[in-house]
Amino acid sequence: MNPRERPNTDPVELAISRVLEAERAAQQSIAGAHAAAQARLAASRVQALQIAERAENRLARARRSVEARIAARQAQVEAKIAALRADAAAPSAETERIDEAVAAVAAAITGARAR
Repeated sequence: MNPRERPNTDPVELAISRVLEAERAAQQSIAGAHAAAQARLAASRVQALQIAERAENRLARARRSVEARIAARQAQVEAKIAALRADAAAPSAETERIDEAVAAVAAAITGARAR
């Protein structure tokens, strides 16, 4: 009979066998925990990338919305400027004559010389 096939009754050898079996079980448990941690890490990375992509899309939409509102407001301001410029056209000849008459009256009242 092979000595390895013989039942072992030595308490020291039995204790060593139990320790070695516990070590093998611990190594397997560590390997399983490591694999599970790697899987969770990969899933977390995918989730983080998805969150970042959604955030970037939201920021892009917000940016486009703000830019559209700015452009609309700028167009309103430019239209108002154009209207004000049209209203502030050069004075007519009649307006110039009225200004000269007012200056002459003011000069006569104050004793100053008219221009």
